[in-house]
Amino acid sequence: MDEKENKEIVEETIQATPKATPDPREDDDMATAEEMAEYARQAAERRAQKKNKKIEEESVDYSQLEAAELQADAYLEPDPQLPWVKYEDNVFLSRGCNHCPESYVPISKAETNSCAKVAATNWLEGVRQPGGEPFDVVEVRFKHNRKDYFRLPDGLEVSEGDLVAVEGQPGHDIGIVSLTGEVCRLQMQHKKIDPDSESIKKLFRRAKPADIETWHQTLNEEHAALMKTRKIAEELGLVMKVNDVEIQGDRGKAIFYYTADDRVDFRQLIKVLAYEFHLRIEMKQIGVRQEASKIGGIGTCGRELCCSTWLTNFKSVTTSAAKTQQILPNPQKLAGQCGKLKCCLNFEYAVYADALKKFPPANTAIRFQKGLALYKKTDVFRGIMWYAYEGENDLHAIPAEKVKEIIEMNHNQQYPEKLEDFQVELMSTAALAQETSKAEFEQELRRLVEGGDGVVTEDKKEQRSERRNNDRKDRGERRERRNNGPKQNGEPQEQRSRGDRKENRERHDRQPKAEGQEQSPKAERNERPRNGDRRSGNNRHRNNRSKSE
Repeated sequence: MDEKENKEIVEETIQATPKATPDPREDDDMATAEEMAEYARQAAERRAQKKNKKIEEESVDYSQLEAAELQADAYLEPDPQLPWVKYEDNVFLSRGCNHCPESYVPISKAETNSCAKVAATNWLEGVRQPGGEPFDVVEVRFKHNRKDYFRLPDGLEVSEGDLVAVEGQPGHDIGIVSLTGEVCRLQMQHKKIDPDSESIKKLFRRAKPADIETWHQTLNEEHAALMKTRKIAEELGLVMKVNDVEIQGDRGKAIFYYTADDRVDFRQLIKVLAYEFHLRIEMKQIGVRQEASKIGGIGTCGRELCCSTWLTNFKSVTTSAAKTQQILPNPQKLAGQCGKLKCCLNFEYAVYADALKKFPPANTAIRFQKGLALYKKTDVFRGIMWYAYEGENDLHAIPAEKVKEIIEMNHNQQYPEKLEDFQVELMSTAALAQETSKAEFEQELRRLVEGGDGVVTEDKKEQRSERRNNDRKDRGERRERRNNGPKQNGEPQEQRSRGDRKENRERHDRQPKAEGQEQSPKAERNERPRNGDRRSGNNRHRNNRSKSE
């Protein structure tokens, strides 16, 4: 729409609007004709500006931007004229949220799962014990992976994802509800916490807008407080590393997490921090595993660290877990970012330990008449143990059951002849994968042919037999129509036998051809003279042999 058309619309609106005398009894907020016309003119101008801006964006030459991007150095500052994506720090990520929670607003399940960094699955949601009252303790999460349990007041019901005010030391703190109901009871039982204990703190209420505003302000101050604390500790000459700062929701207390190899005298540091921040200061020493969980990072697997995303309980990891899983004791590969053994070594430890129960004791030598065989290595899930003769390097794969039998025979002073009699042929990894994929393909093909899940039921058998009978019936009808032949004048044509057809072909070949018409090759062969010289090669050689004899 052009500017002239906009002006005409505005003028027509002004002329068509009657100028009425203002009535004092009417509301003063009612718009006049001039105000309506002015609003229409401004709306038309906004539409025109938006249209012009869209045209300018479409006319951008992206080839120039690509050329400039290719010329730019990746190690220098980015060109401000190029459309670079700017990273914006989000202070709510440390609390497991991607945006600021709202007060007294219902939270959907999808939003809870997308926000929570260390969320737990409530697989007993809505389930209560028969005849019992609902569980009155909930789990609340705070910064990073810190969680605690709080008792609900009478008459208050909260759900997962609610922002609540809980008891602090001193004052109150702001946290997010992570577990409720029977799963919370089981979690407390797992951590050996008595639900009836009087030491459990209280949950006061849902967070008010004023509480959320103060909480948001403290989140923005934590990073600056961390940087300033590190500078102060360096000036005081303290051999310590300040990892994280957590300020309480009501700005009454601040917890400083640090790591140090030796004992640190931080009494002077506490005085300086209390004077700088006007807060109650609490220093808490943590280990290197907790440090990695608070700082975060990317592991050797290419994913974010487990301890900073979902792993909240640290279990001791020993070298026996690596040995049980047949992993070489390489410190560079077994250590994580924290410098300790990786927590993921415990994930499959129970599976390997259960599978090794079927194996005989490792490092057990077995004796044969040919010589002594020494243990070399084990393939746990294949159930194979490798042995080699003493002084030789050739490995032989022996099933674990056979090794048990040989050990039992050695105890009874019986020695088999040689190790090769018990060896099994093993497929390579590539061949095994190919064989597995082929078997899976055949199974899927069989399932598609049989229909459904691959199980042949009685109904499917009846359908198959009925389909075969129908096919057999159709083939019989087609054969009958072919034998009867095409009908001429309403009567079927006389059926000819195979001998009649052959006789007709020979009669056709013997007929004289007209001038200019070529003779068939078969007729030419029939007209050739049948003398001794025209015999086949085999007969000719046979005759020559008989003459020589």
